[in-house]
Amino acid sequence: MRTRLSALMAVGVATCILMTPGCSQVVENTSVKPALVQKDGTTHFEVDGKPFLMLTGELHNSTSTSESYMESIGVWEQMKHGHFNTVIASCSWDVIEDKQGHYDFTSVDHVIRNARENGLKVVMIWFASWKNGNSTYAPSYIKRDPVNYPLVQTPDGGFLDVLSTFGQASLQADRDAYTALMRHIKEVDKDYTVIMMQVENEMGILGSVRDFSPAAQKAWEGQVPDDLMQYLSSHKGRLFPELEKVWSENGHKMSGTWEEVFGKSHAKAEDLLTDYPYYTEEIFQAYHYAKYVNEITAAGKSVHDIPMYVNNWLRQPGMINPGQFPSGSPLPEVIDIWRAAAPAVDFTAPDIYISEYEWVLSQFALSDNPIFIPECRLDASKALYAYGEYDALGFAPFGFDGPQNATGEYSADFENLGKCYAILSGMDQLIINNYGSDRLRGLRVTEENASPSVEMGDYILTARSSVRNRRAFNYGQGAAQMARENAQLAAAAQQQAQSGALILQTSPDEFYIVGINVSFSFASKDAGFQGRILTDAIEEGTFVDGQWVPGRRLNGDENRVGINGVGAVRVVLYPSTVTAQGR
Repeated sequence: MRTRLSALMAVGVATCILMTPGCSQVVENTSVKPALVQKDGTTHFEVDGKPFLMLTGELHNSTSTSESYMESIGVWEQMKHGHFNTVIASCSWDVIEDKQGHYDFTSVDHVIRNARENGLKVVMIWFASWKNGNSTYAPSYIKRDPVNYPLVQTPDGGFLDVLSTFGQASLQADRDAYTALMRHIKEVDKDYTVIMMQVENEMGILGSVRDFSPAAQKAWEGQVPDDLMQYLSSHKGRLFPELEKVWSENGHKMSGTWEEVFGKSHAKAEDLLTDYPYYTEEIFQAYHYAKYVNEITAAGKSVHDIPMYVNNWLRQPGMINPGQFPSGSPLPEVIDIWRAAAPAVDFTAPDIYISEYEWVLSQFALSDNPIFIPECRLDASKALYAYGEYDALGFAPFGFDGPQNATGEYSADFENLGKCYAILSGMDQLIINNYGSDRLRGLRVTEENASPSVEMGDYILTARSSVRNRRAFNYGQGAAQMARENAQLAAAAQQQAQSGALILQTSPDEFYIVGINVSFSFASKDAGFQGRILTDAIEEGTFVDGQWVPGRRLNGDENRVGINGVGAVRVVLYPSTVTAQGR
């Protein structure tokens, strides 16, 4: 077990976020179905019967609704250029159910067909009852009938554009449509091009701490459901710290109303990471979202049992109270509630747009929740860090698709990610085979941590950015040349934010480093060692089918471990007791 996992356990959370699938497949397809497999305490994702590393990106919300639009902007060519092996595409409820009870899967079929033709797998998002806290993807017949398909009410009696989790007709319609979708995918996708499903998207209530509709009020004033109380009892002492705290402060009651069991909420958070305003309301809302989503997920799995997950909208600076971020979303502070109420969901995945990237991964990795990042900013260093340090199933920048710029070129960030994916695709099995071990690590250079380090075997490896902020000096060149040089330097400085590496140790003294804008120094882990750690060999290169293909052998002026842009190096170290003066 890695050192970092032991450190994570110290926060007092020892619960298991990985949820147990609730339903089984009715009829097997002709190929081996994708599956989440536990191996040596780590979750592996198997596709076509072997471990699979998702190198992916997520399309903009509306892109996949039109095959001609995707062709016009060259999406499939872009993914090939970026060395993707998977694409995350959406399926919109209002598109496939154009009339009540009538389903048109054209928008699904073209994604599956084109992905298959381009050698890609698909993760499909079910945009249905909720997307980003709202219900804009519900079919027209639901949007226009708030009597039969009730909306969330606010404390003052107003209504939000959010379907209530207490609307049984809404649940039934969503469940029927999702079941029809999964049945159709099973029929047309015999080779499992679609390998995973996301159920709903960033669900939760925006604009109110919870639902105040009559049905919600009745549930709020009623007893906490038995299934949640039994879960709390069986996981006592291993719950998320804040949940453990509020339950304990109220006497570990095994029955009562929500406020009797979890206490009356307060409205001010002095410390966002330890204090949760309106926490009881958030717990209540999370339970009812989870129950709703569990029924949909279980129904889908009953006809086509492939992995299914949920994602979330994270708390962000300035968004302190539930309702400022979607209340009830499967965030770490309510993940135990989701586990209790939604056992059909396999795991929860963070959409990360906040700067606390490492902290978010540490929270979602607690106790074996597999890390999958379905939405993130386009940053190759974040991908390398997630794969190397958190054994990620996959990493996906959001909204990578779109026309190239006027010159027909891709952005520098996209090119960097594509180069990164190209290297990782050639060593994917090596990476996965080392998941869960100290032989695979990740480092990311940030403003807060400009020289992160990691212990691997007998050595300490320290990373720094290889990019430096500089300005051009005028040695007689004209103003135009100065402007060009400064623009180039500014662009390079901007890339300094993308600096990090994945490190694989293959023998006591041998390391392979895949990195972006990063340099390394080495020291002995032995505090009493008086010599120096030197490099016996440094090679540039890449991996092809799991085999290292060397490029330049670096020595002399280039005798240093540094990667400008994206690249890979092989490094062999040795300890030397010869002092610099003695050479």
